[in-house]
This record gives sequence, structure tokens and C-alpha cells, in this order.
Amino acid sequence: MTQFDFLIVGGGTAGAVLASRLSEDRACRVLLVEAGADTPPEATPSDINDTFPSSTLNPDYFWTGLEATLTRGGSSRPYPQARIMGGGSSIMGMFTLRGMPDDYDSWGRRGAGTFSWKEVVPFFEKVEGYPSSAGRNSGTYPVRRTPREEWPAFVHAMERAAGSRGFPFVPDMNAAPGDGFFSMPASRDETVRSTSAGAYLTREVRSRCNLTIMPSTRVTRLATEGRRVIGAHVDRNGMSTTISAGNVVLSAGAIHSPALMMRSGIGDGGALSALGIQVAAELPGVGRNLQNHCYMFFALTLPRGKRLPHALRRFAVAGLRASSGLADCPAGDLMLFMLGRVSGKSFGTDVAMVAPALYSPFSKGRVTLAAADASRHPRVEFCMLDDPRDAPRIVMAARLAESLLRDSLVAASYSEAMLLPAGMAMNQFNRGGLMGACISTGAQLVLNAPGLLRRAAMRLAFKGGKFLSASHSQSLSESDLLSAISPMGHPVGTCAMGEVDDPYAVVDSNYRVHGVDNLFVADASVMPTIPSGNTNLPTLMLGEHAAHKIQRLKL
Repeated sequence: MTQFDFLIVGGGTAGAVLASRLSEDRACRVLLVEAGADTPPEATPSDINDTFPSSTLNPDYFWTGLEATLTRGGSSRPYPQARIMGGGSSIMGMFTLRGMPDDYDSWGRRGAGTFSWKEVVPFFEKVEGYPSSAGRNSGTYPVRRTPREEWPAFVHAMERAAGSRGFPFVPDMNAAPGDGFFSMPASRDETVRSTSAGAYLTREVRSRCNLTIMPSTRVTRLATEGRRVIGAHVDRNGMSTTISAGNVVLSAGAIHSPALMMRSGIGDGGALSALGIQVAAELPGVGRNLQNHCYMFFALTLPRGKRLPHALRRFAVAGLRASSGLADCPAGDLMLFMLGRVSGKSFGTDVAMVAPALYSPFSKGRVTLAAADASRHPRVEFCMLDDPRDAPRIVMAARLAESLLRDSLVAASYSEAMLLPAGMAMNQFNRGGLMGACISTGAQLVLNAPGLLRRAAMRLAFKGGKFLSASHSQSLSESDLLSAISPMGHPVGTCAMGEVDDPYAVVDSNYRVHGVDNLFVADASVMPTIPSGNTNLPTLMLGEHAAHKIQRLKL
């Protein structure tokens, strides 16, 4: 049986980084195991390469049957999580935001070692690959911004309306984060999406004799001897086997990393015993502290001449960061982002979207096991809006969006604005197969039809959607707004980093699991609190940071 020095579970956003960095030491034998399919440089699917996130619509890239509840006691609904090499970086909306400095300073204050903005900036810079014209160091992962000359008219109008309300233009929201309007940095170069697999698992990296990549392989349970991890049990091509390793690094994400630990007997002892799982290590924090951002969408129908050029396959074009100013709430906790098109199909640029979001929530949920069997998905409960500080702030973000959309400059740039019902906006505008082709053709006709027909069609297509009135005296109700929120694809915190005397901390500042030998976690689950930015870039940073820390341990 082959003995590896490191077995990395999950070839996603962080896992691909770790496999690349740890295998730089040619004496270190590294195995990367990914449950989904591989995306090698010579055979990356076109929908993953697309600079519009059409891969988000491909069910082959996701775990089937995974569900989550949005609010406490609510009904469960499908919740997409990536199951493909590159993980979330291969399917997400390509937002590339660091967050706010205090996000990382607060991690240090919460017991995550020396974490601070000052410490993480060099690791962000190691990731972010800007063109030479940007005047910044270029890292491994290409990042670009949509230049002003490519913005559709409504984005220009939103910027002017925001400026009249005191929001400055921020040239680089990552280098100088704060309240203001900005061009959204996106994970792409001029023609191709950036993924952790494409950027870190290059042909050169894959040719290393000390790196083995094993796709389409699911880790079902860790192999343990007492409190020591010695490898993992895996299913591959219908066969079960055990892989031995000196160290195991979990990079399966904030839902699957804690689930794998709990199935292996690491977690809350009482809950595990109730499922017939032998307890290997009592760590009640495993699966706790689940956090996520929430958002809603206003869809804008755009007149001809005021749309994103059809040839530009752009999604996130610009953003506006704002502060609620409420007591005990951090600066920069609200976000509005502007999407230039809703589909890669012919009608895609006929509609744009403005999305208000809460980027510093306080509510916390949990991930628990439904059964010991690895074939059963874990329970995911976000418990959004549990904390009384959250609902007023997402409403504030929505009211800011309403105010800007009613501004005369902005209102002149679109025909209708509709608050969409809760759900993944991309899925609401896109369908597959013959039905999708028919809808696409019909959508283009309807969206360019006279106003009464267009509005009637929108009411039919989006049952429960609410048109935004031009009158400032007819605002949408709080109930309308709160019923439209959905969870983003940003789960974090379920294996939180902290001091050993913190009963809910799971890993130390070197990413080692407390009380368990030879086991590390390095993905978004270790974040003590969610950063106030989309989590792809922070997770890439953690991959770089974790590799640096682990290499220095000289195991």
C-alpha cells in the first residue's frame, strides 16, 4: 500500500492550492483526492472556461440531493455545492473580494493566532494576478475588472446616484477597502475564467512525480488509531479501499469537512453516540458556527442601446459597499452588486440585476449528521436572521437599492425593476434542454415587446415577484423584502480556528485539529467569522497561508 506524506481531501478552492504548494518539496509525497471529475488543462470544459458563469447551471458539477434550511424551523430547499476539481472556483460568480481589514484582525482577537490584515495581505498578493498595467505585483490567479467603458448605462447611472449620496468611487476595493462604488474584480483574464485547478494544477505541477491526483473518488471516513489519523477510507469506481498517509488535510468545504470528521468519530460525543458512531475525539465545535451571507435580487429590463454589449460575457460588473452604522455592527457590512447580464443566451443582456446583500451577519447555524452512513447528506441549517441585528441590516441594504433605483438618472436607464422571489437568480433565468431553448427564444421576444406585454410576462414567469414603484411613497414592505432573501454559496466557520481552551474551536493557528494527531483542516470552515466579501478569494488566501504554516512545521 502506497504511503503518502499528505492526503488532501478535496480538490476545491483551497485543496488545489495546497496540493500545488506542498508538492513543491519533491521529497514530500502528496495525494489529492476529489469526489468530482477532473478538469485538466487540456480538457477543461468550455462552460467552466466561460467568463460568464454558465458552469453554475451544469448539474454535473454539484452534489445531488444536498439541501439546507434558510431560517430556523423553515423548510429545506436544494442548496448547490460544487463537486468538481477547483470546487467553488469552477462554478461561482467570479467575485474576487478580500473583505475588510477588521475581518482578519478580529480573527486574531478571537484566538486565531497572529491572524491580522497585515499578516494576510502578502498571501492575498501571492494569489491575485493582475495585468502589468495595474501597477501591482502579479500572483498566480488571474483577476480583472470591467473597465468603465464597458459598463452598461444603468451602472454609470448607479455610480452617479451613489456619488450624490456621498459614496466615492474606490479604484481598488481590495487594496483600499471601505464604503464606496467600485468596479468588481473578477476571477478571469480577458478570455477564460480563473479556477484554483487551472491556476495551481498546471501541466508543470501535474507532471511532478511526487504528486498524485485521484478524481472521482469519495472519502467516506477517516482511518484512525485512537486519536491518531492514519489515512482515509475511500470509494472509487464502485470499490472501497483504504489509503494510508502520514498526514491528512481536509479541504472539503464548510459542509463536507465537518461531516467527514463527525462520521469519523470527531465531534460532539453525545450526538455521535446517538448515531452509533464510536467517539474518537470530543470536539463539540465541529459543525457549529455555520455562517453565510444572504442576498436578494432586483431584475431590471433594459432598453436597446443601454445594455451590456452582447459580445461581452460579463456577470458581476460593479459594486457598492456601505455601512449600516448600527451599534455593534462593523463598517462595510452592506453590499450592493450590479450584474450586467443574466444569461449567456441571446436574451442575457436584455436584463440586468442589482443585488442587496448582508456581508457581516451575526446569525449562526450548524451542520449535523442525519445518519452515520456516508451516502446520506448532512443536515444544513443556516438559521439566518436568528440574530436580531441581521434583519434590519438586510432591509437597509434593500432600501438603499430602492433609493438608487428610483433616482431619476438610474430610472431613465431601465424599463422595469422587479424584486424577484427567493431563489438562485441564475436558475430563474436559465433552463436546460429543449424547454430552455424555447424559453430563451420567447424571452428575447417578450423582453423587447411593448411594456404591458412585458410586465404581464414577467408576472407570469416570476410568481411572487414585486414590481418596484416609481413613487417614493410606495416602498416594498419589510415582509416583501425578507421573504425574497436567499443564502449565498458562502458557508464558513464549521471547523473554526481558535485556542485549545475554547470549547467550540476545532483547529489551532497551524490548522491542526485540537486533540487529534496528523489531521489538519484548511478551507473556509476554519474561518472564525465570515469575511465581508465573497469567500472565494479569502479561501484561496487560506490555502496559501495553510501551506506556508504546514511547511514550516517540518512534519
